[in-house]
Amino acid sequence: MAAMVLMLPGVNYAASWQAAVALPMTVEHDSNPRLDADSDEGVTRTTIAPDYNLTGTLGLDEVQLGIGMHLERSSNQAVSLNREDPELRLGWQRESEAGGFGLTAKYDESSTLFSTLEETGVVANDGTRKQYALSGNWREAISERSTLASDVQYRRIDYDDQALTSYDDLSTSFSWDYGVSENVEPFARLALSHYMPEGDAEAASSTSYSPSMGVRLRLSEQLEGTLRAGVNRISGGQSRASWQGGVELLYTGERFAASLDVGRSTVASGEGGFAEVNQLSSTWRYAIDETSSAGIDASWQDNEGQTPNTMRQFAVWASRQLSPFWVTRLSVAYKQRQQEGRPDASANILGMTLIYSHPDF
Repeated sequence: MAAMVLMLPGVNYAASWQAAVALPMTVEHDSNPRLDADSDEGVTRTTIAPDYNLTGTLGLDEVQLGIGMHLERSSNQAVSLNREDPELRLGWQRESEAGGFGLTAKYDESSTLFSTLEETGVVANDGTRKQYALSGNWREAISERSTLASDVQYRRIDYDDQALTSYDDLSTSFSWDYGVSENVEPFARLALSHYMPEGDAEAASSTSYSPSMGVRLRLSEQLEGTLRAGVNRISGGQSRASWQGGVELLYTGERFAASLDVGRSTVASGEGGFAEVNQLSSTWRYAIDETSSAGIDASWQDNEGQTPNTMRQFAVWASRQLSPFWVTRLSVAYKQRQQEGRPDASANILGMTLIYSHPDF
């Protein structure tokens, strides 16, 4: 931690800076990274992903700068390419007793082979997705119990794969929270998103409107939950309406933690337009002792885009802290993708990760 004092007439401001670093290193074998029934070629990948984050605090203001790189080497570049994907983050936030506001800018690159599969189950070649994002947030307490908040984000998504559609996405949301008690907090939210495909793409511009209501509950010292329900209406090239909502539960015990998330949402898709996603995900984590833990992650995702499909994932992992800064992790995962009219595709993934991290470098 480094501190610097800036002198202004009659006022002293102490600016503090904190740097954090992380260096995960992974070797994994994936039996079918494309999740394609017609091609089940496996690949072994070696990945190093250094990340540096610098946080500065000056009075009510906090500034963050993050730089990362995803370096990957593949045993079979016909299936999975070698990669050097950068990430840059820059943010400013001002907090006060009544609320706060801030701005965030981000640029990152990622593999289309994995990003489109994870988001909407779309099978794509291993190309590059570039994301440019600029967002702002505002929050204000209008009474002791009530808070208004809003955020806005502009994203530009570029694909180098001609089978995918590059697009711009402008979204905003407005929310109102009311604390009935420490354990019950109802809320209302309105979200809007405008999708604009690049150039003369076949997909047409569309706008998504999603009003919803819900309540956050603290059921006990260990158990918290959120219930939400609403509707989604899409106008323009994809005119339709459907329900939205879900349930989230989080349990945190002394040695055991678990989460459950069930819901339906609407997201922008690389295939063009919006896709409706029904999903269920759950995690379990158990602390074996002070340095060792194990867990299970499971998910089911039904994607209703231009290529409807269903994704299932199941993973078991174990980790051990070797020192205050070093952690090792072993994981085994199974993935399956189903699409009407095509054979099911599946993959087995075995990975070993060594992570160095220092929160105050």
